[in-house]
Amino acid sequence: MAVMAAYGVLRLLPEARLRWRDVHPELECEGDPVARLAALLPARLAAPEHTRLDDPRDNNIGGVEGFRRLSEEIPSEWLAAYAAERADGVRDTGLLLLGGRHRFVANARDVMAALARRDDVGAALQEALFGPWRYADKVIAWGWDAAARIDPAASPRDVSSTPKFGVAGAYWLAWESLPLWPMVNGRTVGMSPREWRYPVCAEWVGCEMLRALILGGERLAHREREALGVTYWSAALLSGGKFGKVLGWARPAVART
Repeated sequence: MAVMAAYGVLRLLPEARLRWRDVHPELECEGDPVARLAALLPARLAAPEHTRLDDPRDNNIGGVEGFRRLSEEIPSEWLAAYAAERADGVRDTGLLLLGGRHRFVANARDVMAALARRDDVGAALQEALFGPWRYADKVIAWGWDAAARIDPAASPRDVSSTPKFGVAGAYWLAWESLPLWPMVNGRTVGMSPREWRYPVCAEWVGCEMLRALILGGERLAHREREALGVTYWSAALLSGGKFGKVLGWARPAVART
């Protein structure tokens, strides 16, 4: 979740740069990032990619016809992040992990609305950017936040109805990273049936450099990745029971051969 929040900041603040020191991101940008992000929130909540649909699954958008209609209503980078048209219909993003009555985009609206209602939006974004994350907000993180997961094996009771708490500011920023993970050939970049892989870089990178690393960085020779300070991390896809899947804790990825 932290990596997605950091990458969401890069999308929202185009001139910003980011690098990683060990497991911690460092941000470089003009002005006060907290104030700048807070000023963007109302427009982001009202943006068409957040208001024209509740969920990108085939049956929730009206199939191929609905997908093509959305292509005229929302930015292409968001449509490519939500779903892809295939010969057999519409396939939704691999980052849509939860099932049941969960509505992917409506969940994002709920997170942003909860944040916008706060009198201390700046404090919430300060928490998101600089920590510590207190997990005091009643919001759901799409199954992306391993720290918010309640392990059913650790409790003798059914935890499915246990209230979930998270970090609203961080969750909004993480959501804003979604267009960096488009669907290519019907599959979400970085996703497989067992894991989600993503790059981090020890050198300063902007949003477009980051996008290039996400799309093709693993095809770089090992020597080139070392020179750029690029490493890959992997988060396993874990069963979330009847509610779908969740991401586990990330760890350095095993090199693909």
